[in-house]
Amino acid sequence: MPVVWLISIVILAAYSSYWGSYYFTPYATDVFMMSVVFGGAIGVGKMWVKPLSALGAGFLADRVGASRAVCWCFFILIMSFVAFVLSPGSPNLVMILIVNTAIASLAIFALRGIYFALLEEGGIPLALTGTVTGILSVIGFTPDAFMPMVGGVFLDGCPGALGYRYFFLFIALLCIFGLVSAYLILKKFAGKKEMNLKISKGNSSDK
Repeated sequence: MPVVWLISIVILAAYSSYWGSYYFTPYATDVFMMSVVFGGAIGVGKMWVKPLSALGAGFLADRVGASRAVCWCFFILIMSFVAFVLSPGSPNLVMILIVNTAIASLAIFALRGIYFALLEEGGIPLALTGTVTGILSVIGFTPDAFMPMVGGVFLDGCPGALGYRYFFLFIALLCIFGLVSAYLILKKFAGKKEMNLKISKGNSSDK
């Protein structure tokens, strides 16, 4: 089922961005020259947005559809990680760091709250959801295996701000793949489902 591979890419990209959030704290201390206490506050602050973001994303997905909400989250993440890449890292721009970290965290945890809702939009049969979820988890959560290594390669090979820029750029590229996959789900599967619902409602009203 092609939709299973598309959802796998969505989860892989979303989970990679989640791994990227672990680097916000050292990014603040190493590049923006903030204190360790400030870096810790960044790390704790992004966790506080988790329940609000996931809950809000759930309401949004119910209103506009999960795939459309996922597309918007990926778009926000791409812009946010590109902003990290382009940021000069000056202590005078610490407010930009705080705002961008908050925006990225909101989008990351929103994605984590709704990406499994794509199973329903993708038309996965109820009898197969257990098997499909297992496959999605094996593929989608592989960033646990490679993201720490990728981050280490970039930061060891290019110490300082340049290493973080390469790492965040890598995540932005993965998010582009996630956005394309979510868009394909929206157009090929979710859109088809909406059309079928409209047709069935039209037939019911005719009767």
